[in-house]
Amino acid sequence: MKVARVDVGRSTGSGEMWHSAREAMLPGRDVLLAAFRGLPHDDHPLLDAAGELALLHQLRERTPLSESERIDRRRAQLMRAIDRWVILAAPVPPAAADEHCETLGGLVDRLAEHCSQTFVALAGAPESVFYDEWVRLDDLADSYERLIDDLWSGVRSLPLNTY
Repeated sequence: MKVARVDVGRSTGSGEMWHSAREAMLPGRDVLLAAFRGLPHDDHPLLDAAGELALLHQLRERTPLSESERIDRRRAQLMRAIDRWVILAAPVPPAAADEHCETLGGLVDRLAEHCSQTFVALAGAPESVFYDEWVRLDDLADSYERLIDDLWSGVRSLPLNTY
């Protein structure tokens, strides 16, 4: 169970960073992927939202497009909740920090969608199809991990809400 923590200037060598002032934490990729699958986790607002996003994506797969508006509204609420939490928990980035192309809430939503698709592929697809989906999911999870590391180190900032 990997969790990235913030600390200006101190790294544990395994990529985890500690923030001594707030002890604010963002879950690492493995914990986040487990939350998408509904596995138990420590009570954490981001993991709770991630688990619900995964369920909403599974539900959306079975819902006609004309009836999916309610699901999409709830997804937007969860993405905004993640973004608000990160704004409060993450250190304020310096003015020179590069802005990421999407919010953390948007990235977690994309991960939830792809995770749902990957495990649907696991249910009945040939192994090669599942492998391809898993590689895509792994790449996206790596992007998440890099983003939270960049947020904590102050080299990246998040855009304003775009939903």
